[in-house]
Amino acid sequence: MAVIAVGIALLVGWLTGHTAAGAIAAGSAFTVGFAVFHEALASALLSMTVTTLCIASATLAGSLAAPLTPVVLLVIFVAAVNYGLLAGLGPTEGWIGQQSGVFVIVASYFTQGPHYALGRTLMVLAGGGLQIAVFSIFYFLRPKRREPGTPRTHEQIPQRLRELLQSLRNELTLHGDTAEYVARLALVLLTSTAIYRFFHLRNGYWIPMTALLVLRPQWGHTLSRGIARMLGTVAGAGITLVLARLLPFPAWVLPTLVVVSAWGCYALQAVNYAVFSAFITLYIVFLFRFGGFSETAAAHIRLVNTVVGGSLALTIDALWKAAKARHWLFRPGSADSVQ
Repeated sequence: MAVIAVGIALLVGWLTGHTAAGAIAAGSAFTVGFAVFHEALASALLSMTVTTLCIASATLAGSLAAPLTPVVLLVIFVAAVNYGLLAGLGPTEGWIGQQSGVFVIVASYFTQGPHYALGRTLMVLAGGGLQIAVFSIFYFLRPKRREPGTPRTHEQIPQRLRELLQSLRNELTLHGDTAEYVARLALVLLTSTAIYRFFHLRNGYWIPMTALLVLRPQWGHTLSRGIARMLGTVAGAGITLVLARLLPFPAWVLPTLVVVSAWGCYALQAVNYAVFSAFITLYIVFLFRFGGFSETAAAHIRLVNTVVGGSLALTIDALWKAAKARHWLFRPGSADSVQ
């Protein structure tokens, strides 16, 4: 169901000759479609609406900040703090914070000015709104069963929002685990962003974006996720390179490939992260090609930048873990310090 909105956005972009705008709207619809799997806000529609507003706001902030590196670093820092705090509230809230961070990072790469910033933001809103509309049609048409005594959705939402507000207040105290995760996120994202902007790396936003998606509160999760992400990206990039060299892609084929790849992402997002990452790579490369960017170049660049971003996140996280272990090992009163 979620791929329908992606397909409509691509079709409209193709028919009107605005493929780049269609690709942006499709990317937004694709992201908001994942909110269907996140009903912790008591309603999938509420999750989708909040996600749309958050990624649109992130797009506007990142796009306006793009021309000035100090301002970009500031909004990246805010995104890191936002994600770190929301991750402590629950999976859905953390996912929304993560996607907001992704959209900030991507938008801050493109420096076309306020007019472009507004246009890109409107396309993100349009894509998210389209996904909400498609979901609403299916939601209200399908029969619903509700157990007797179960609160209705609109009755659950105020209570859930009150719970989230109270949890957020607790998170704002920045207790140990939350403060540490926020600090690691900020360090990794600021470092990776500064590197790609200093060296003017082409499509360098994939470096901090990968780092954001890989870095987890626990080191073991970061390691496994980082390896899976890089392996999946290598596989996906390899497939697209082979296809690009062996098969010509007529314009009408690309939207189909984007939709099929998006369907694979939705189907596999909770099955295997490495395979999911491979389909994500296929989806993004085909989407880029639809928007007028060479799929061969997109695959090469994504492969290199993903490996750099994942390696950077793993390295900084490992150094942080080692420094933390050393601090605790030699703290006053420890067994080693006594010896």
